[in-house]
Amino acid sequence: MFCVKPGASLLVVLLIVLLLSSLAMAHVPLMAGGNENISSALHISDPGKSWAIYGILKPEMVQYYSFDCELGGRIHLMLLRSTDAKDNDFRPNLVLLGPGLKSSGQLSKNVVLPASLKDLGAMAVYGKRAANATYEPFGPSSYIEMAEINISAPQSARYYAAVFSNSTAGQAAANVAGHYILAVGDREEFSFSERITAPIRLISVYIWEGQSAGIVFLPYLIAEVIGVLVFWRGTRRTSFCLAGTLAGFLFLATSASVFTEMVFSLSRAPFGPEVYITLAIVVFHALLGVAGIRLARGEAGILQRALLAVLGTVALLAGSGLILGPILAIAASLLPSKKGSILSNF
Repeated sequence: MFCVKPGASLLVVLLIVLLLSSLAMAHVPLMAGGNENISSALHISDPGKSWAIYGILKPEMVQYYSFDCELGGRIHLMLLRSTDAKDNDFRPNLVLLGPGLKSSGQLSKNVVLPASLKDLGAMAVYGKRAANATYEPFGPSSYIEMAEINISAPQSARYYAAVFSNSTAGQAAANVAGHYILAVGDREEFSFSERITAPIRLISVYIWEGQSAGIVFLPYLIAEVIGVLVFWRGTRRTSFCLAGTLAGFLFLATSASVFTEMVFSLSRAPFGPEVYITLAIVVFHALLGVAGIRLARGEAGILQRALLAVLGTVALLAGSGLILGPILAIAASLLPSKKGSILSNF
């Protein structure tokens, strides 16, 4: 019979709250595309909030972004590139366009402005590779810093940012394509919907990094196969047990996925204290998985059902189980667990 001690439950809750606050300290990922003209610039609704926009540039290509900023508001843009060896010769550049800006640097001939925007000031910054790659613990991922603009808005107006390849800046480097990240803002926060969709967004980031979709999804596939086998070999073959067990193994798959991505990123970036943050996240998802499996394979009392529902809700907010896991955990708390249920005949 599953037993839960009040003191242990409180400790788990405190740990979850602590780790959830840490998980919120990350950029909201977005994928660029279809913004090769300033008229179709990707609009950033809140430039003070931290965003990480992942794009791919081809030679002679320019990608545009727009955002509104009040007088004196902070405009903070950082241009990064991937750590993939294929991007070693890639040097993306950044330009900020807006009224009241003091023009500096050479504006690429490929940054085409309509007549209504010809009078905008232009601050161009050319990409310079940092000495070392940087490890991002919350994704996890890695990147190389290239350029930065950090100023106060001279006017309340709409501003534009453009990212263009090194070949369009009149540099001597050969025409090359590459992967870049435009980081916007400093206020690190997730909305409710962004927390829920974060795992799906991160999968897009991993594929952007050059990983195959099959490898990214492999831990989840393996986990579900193992979950079905564990359920099949068990004595409690009920829908409550099946849904809860599969949910738990999906949480474990998230733990394995984060660990795998950490190892992948550390093959491109140096080891640092940030790695321990990732390891804490790995343990957190693993604890969710173990707790889910134990609850599902124990007695289905009111307390156990309530804990499984809470576990699913926490997992949903923490991005564990690829959305399906939390749904299964919450569903399990409502499913039958008597031997007369359909699955008891398997």
